[in-house]
Formats: sequence, C-alpha cells, structure tokens
Amino acid sequence: MFEIQITEKKFWENQVEGYVFLLKEGLYSINLQSDFERIEKDFYPNLREILKKHKFTGKKGDLFVLTANKDNKLIQLIFVGLGKLDTAWNYELENLRRAIGSIVLKLKELEIKDTVICLPEDDKPFGLIRDRLIRQIVIAAIMADYEFIKFKSDKINEAGFTGKLLLYVGAKQEQTFAIGLQEGIVIGNATNFTRNLADLPANYLTPKALAQEAKNLADEYDLECKVLEKKDAEKLSMGGFLAVSSGSDNEPQFVVLEYNSDKKDIPTIALVGKGVTFDSGGISLKPSDYMTGMKFDMSGAAAVYGAMKIIAQLKPNVHVVAITPLVENMPSGKACRQDDIIRFLNGKTAEIKNTDAEGRLILADALSYAEKFYNPEVIIDIATLTGACLYALGHFFTGLMTRNDDIGTKLQAVGLVTGDRVWPLPMDEDFKDAIKSEVADIANTGAANYKAGTITASWFLKNFVEKSKWAHLDIAGTADGVPGVSYIGKGASGAGVRLLSEFVLNYNKSK
Repeated sequence: MFEIQITEKKFWENQVEGYVFLLKEGLYSINLQSDFERIEKDFYPNLREILKKHKFTGKKGDLFVLTANKDNKLIQLIFVGLGKLDTAWNYELENLRRAIGSIVLKLKELEIKDTVICLPEDDKPFGLIRDRLIRQIVIAAIMADYEFIKFKSDKINEAGFTGKLLLYVGAKQEQTFAIGLQEGIVIGNATNFTRNLADLPANYLTPKALAQEAKNLADEYDLECKVLEKKDAEKLSMGGFLAVSSGSDNEPQFVVLEYNSDKKDIPTIALVGKGVTFDSGGISLKPSDYMTGMKFDMSGAAAVYGAMKIIAQLKPNVHVVAITPLVENMPSGKACRQDDIIRFLNGKTAEIKNTDAEGRLILADALSYAEKFYNPEVIIDIATLTGACLYALGHFFTGLMTRNDDIGTKLQAVGLVTGDRVWPLPMDEDFKDAIKSEVADIANTGAANYKAGTITASWFLKNFVEKSKWAHLDIAGTADGVPGVSYIGKGASGAGVRLLSEFVLNYNKSK
C-alpha cells in the first residue's frame, strides 16, 4: 500500500520522481503561475505548444506525461486537466476527485515511486476549507489504489503500489491539515474494506463468514457485538428474516454492532444494511444472466460495516447501532413460496407474491428490531433493493426515499461533499395502496399497474418504522459496476460508506 503525507518543503524542493500539475481548461495552472513558468524556463521552453500538439487542453479527463532531467535525475511531469472550473462547487470537487484517481492509476502504471502534488492556496478551494479538501483528496487516492486480486494467481503475491504521494498545501502549516490527512486515510481504507467484502464470492462469504467480519471489527475497535441465530429469530417471530433464509443450507445470522460514545444524553442513530450474500431469487428463480453479480446483494451490510469502522476510529458524539440481517436466498424444498403469509417481529403480516423481493422482508424485521430495542432518533437503511432504481437513476446516484425533509436534505448535502451522491424519489401517498393485499396486511411487491418499484418497495419498509426519523437508500445501481469513474474502477464501489459515516460524524456537532 502506498503512503500519503503532507510535505513542508516547497513544491520544487521535494526530491521525487513525479511532479503533478492540476490545470484548468485553457492550460492555466490552479497554483502559482511561476510553477508553469519554471517548467518553461528549466525544461520545456515550448511547453504550451507541446501540450496543444498532444491535444491536452486541460479538459476534464486530460492527462499527459513529459520526462525531464532535474539535478541529473529523470523526473516525470504529469499534467492533469480539471475542466473549466466555472460550474457548481460540487462538480468541481468531483472533477478533482476523478483527477486524483487518474493520477494514482498513472503512477501505478509507470511505477513512479514518489510524487508531489501542489494544492491551491485559496482559503476555500473547490468549496471546502483546506483540511476538508485534503480529506477528500486522500480518500479518492486510496480508493483509486484498490484492486480485487485475491484470486488472481499471477498477482496474489504482488505487494501492490508502494509509492509515496506528497501533498504540498502551502508554506503555512496548520494542525487541521494533519487531521484531515488522517481522517482521509481512515475513511479511504474503510471504504476499500467494504469493497473487498462485497467483491468476495458467495462460496467464501457466507452469512456466517460475514458475521465473523463484524465480530472482528468489534474485537479490533472495542465495539459491542451480538449475533442472533435461527433459534433466536424464531423466539422473536422474525418471519421475514426466517422466510428468506429457509431455502439455504447456510444458517442465517442477525448481527447487531454498537458504538457508544463516552458522552451522555446523546442521540441514537441506527444503520440497517441488507445482507443477502447470494440472491438466486429463491423459488421465483432469476434467469441465469440476472444471477451473475448477485454476490453484491450484501453491499448494504458491507457499507454499514465500513461506516462502523470509521465511526469507531473517529468517535463522534452519538450512539450508533448497526443492524445487518445476513441470509442466503436459495430455492429448495424448505424455501418459502409465493402465496405464503409471514408474520414479522412487529406483528404485521405480509403475503409473499415474489420470493425475489426478499430484501425488504429481512429489512422489515431489522427495522422493527431497531425501534423495539433501541428507540433511535434516526434510522437509515441501505440496500441493493430494486432493479427499478438502476433503471431510474443509473449508476451515479443512490435512490433516496424519506418522509422527513430534514434527514433528506442532510443526506443530499453530505452526498455532494463526499461524492457519494443521492437523488430523492417521491414517497407520495398515492403509491401507498400499491402494496395492499387481499389476504394479509401488505404484499411484498407493488401492484403492476402502479409501476415505480423502487418507491413501492420503500412504502413496504415504511410499515416497520413508526416513531423514528427514517430514510431508505437504494444502492442497486451504485453498489457495483459504476462506469467511467477513475477512483472507483471495476467491481464493488463502496457506495454508502462515505455517505453514512459523514452523516453520523456531523449529526450531533451542533447540538
């Protein structure tokens, strides 16, 4: 793994192999113009002509490398485009994150062992004070370095990128810069931890194996951990949790992780994550083409674990309970069927119309458990819940559904800062009747004539939250397969980790 440090030396005084220049469109440096002039004076007198000849204009996504000789050593001058920088601050910030991702990928490709980047010296560049900007840069760099190579025989013994990335943030050093750096390292590593969990195949990551990961977190970070098994769920009448797991030979695990601040009279936030380690669809079997990638159906639970890893280290003034129902949805003679009626922990009943609408069944019991035993001020659940969300919002925005404007507004604002963006869908009363059942309290799928499967699924979940402020996050599109984002790459994205952790870290600051 590579190192990221803040350097007190001026940009050119760092004896490194790579010097990075962040350029606005039109070939204007975001740093001191003297940096650009230094290159023209000492290395490439016709630098602008060279860049233009190679069609580098500073557009978003542009990257060009030149080799030079400095103090009798070969160095690489790396020019990276940020675009016009005349749009909203959050777009500028996202362009910067993607530029950082491209830089890290290029450093790995060229095996450049140490590099320096000069950050702008403005008071609030890219809409953030500089310690917050440092944090976002570090997170993006660490995320860009992630590769899932555990099962690649030709790479399994590779050490990975072991270079050093130096950040020059100006002559005036502040203690908050180091804090931003360390927080970025914590968040970046936790996000990659989540990505690694989600990328693991279901023959390695069973419900029991995923529960063990939660136990490991508890041991490492002094969290409280409780794991309920099948017999415990039966005593609590968790009919949804038990129904989904009934067809699998892998026993279900209902995990509760707790972080307790040493402060008194603090709010409780519950994070609830869907943990279906493989989703075959059950008796409502998926077509084979749609079953590939169903190892990612536990991405909600993985995101909650990543968030707890951050929370445990950065220690916000809140009480956080993380609840993750872990199951495998398989067809067998023991599996639940269409037309079955099940009863949940809160006493409500549901008619199963489709066994492939299983995530909401396990979340229902998890949401009920959170309210019954913890009475949280806020509940946020996160799940790869509906394919409809992927078609509605694609891969770049997580679906947000809530009846609480305050929580919705805060999540949207946090998404803009972190790049873990959300987009609201309307939980209007008109959709509520879509889940009516003739024979039970509700049905586990919305009536076909209502369409809007993502919204009707959220109305199903709403039946299991009565008192808490609640928001539902659908990461079906954002959890994996995100195209064209340099710092995310292939496979699992870690969607939700940055969003949830930042929400929690800031929740009680002004109270």
